[in-house]
Amino acid sequence: MKYYLAIDLGASKTRIAVCSKGSIIGKIVETTPKQGDEYTIARFIWEGVMKHFPEYIENIEAVGVASIGPLDVKRGVAVNPTNLPFKEIKLLEPLTKYFKARVIVANDAVAAAWGEKNYGLGKPFRNLIYLTLSTGIGAGVIVDNHLLIGKEGNAHEVGHIVVDFNSELECGCGGRGHWEAFAGGINIPRVAKWLASKHGINSDLLEFLMKHPEATAKDVFEYYRRGDRLAELVVDLYVKASRAGIASIINTYDPELLVIGGGVFLNNQDILFERMLDGLENDVVTSKPIIKPTGFGDDVGLYGALALAVNPPRELVEVQGI
Repeated sequence: MKYYLAIDLGASKTRIAVCSKGSIIGKIVETTPKQGDEYTIARFIWEGVMKHFPEYIENIEAVGVASIGPLDVKRGVAVNPTNLPFKEIKLLEPLTKYFKARVIVANDAVAAAWGEKNYGLGKPFRNLIYLTLSTGIGAGVIVDNHLLIGKEGNAHEVGHIVVDFNSELECGCGGRGHWEAFAGGINIPRVAKWLASKHGINSDLLEFLMKHPEATAKDVFEYYRRGDRLAELVVDLYVKASRAGIASIINTYDPELLVIGGGVFLNNQDILFERMLDGLENDVVTSKPIIKPTGFGDDVGLYGALALAVNPPRELVEVQGI
């Protein structure tokens, strides 16, 4: 029997799964390495598979990689990923050598869109967007059944849509006023400090952030649930920025379906979902699409990677020459 490897490479966590053609057989979740050279991540993936799934190695038909971006999709390399300290992360070439199988690499959100199209909510639709609200913000887009790639594989970096061109708030990429600057999970504690300084606010959240530089978006949302005033301002700004960003991508791509995932969103769906959509129709000039959370939860990237491996999109096959 032939098996498939699905790899979801994120800034915080890397998920690796052994799969059949349509389902996950077994998976592991590991912390993504933050030190090393351009081959560290590929070696880390290989060693993880060797350790946890050695019995499948000889029967791997193909490997799908849903990777953090930006990508040089022709080479299958992540280039200066915004939230990882590597100049390059080489994936296509070393993983092909390790596994001696076909490897296909795509941006994580693009892969997730392909996963939704093949296995999830997107099956009946020709036009859909997958949006991830996580450590960073990104999207995958299918228009008229064509997966959009772009000249380097980065046609989907929607987190860098400018939602406030007057803003002084800096994104991880160095730009100002980007959607990700306001709503990327990695930036949320910094947004809280910025708002506290701007409005002269003291709160329990601010005190916590000053004592704990390692604080994350999870901490900010916990303080929101406690009624902290600063946390409420952070979430309000998150919602407004995300509503503007969502309206922009709907107006640009005219989807029938918008699927939302990503750790920050999924872990706080009860707070964010209805608020982000409230009043959205006022900013959308096309008909409003169906908007739903992904049904795959944290496994959406793995199902995207699996779809790449089992049914590689022709747009990527042409670019990567597989």
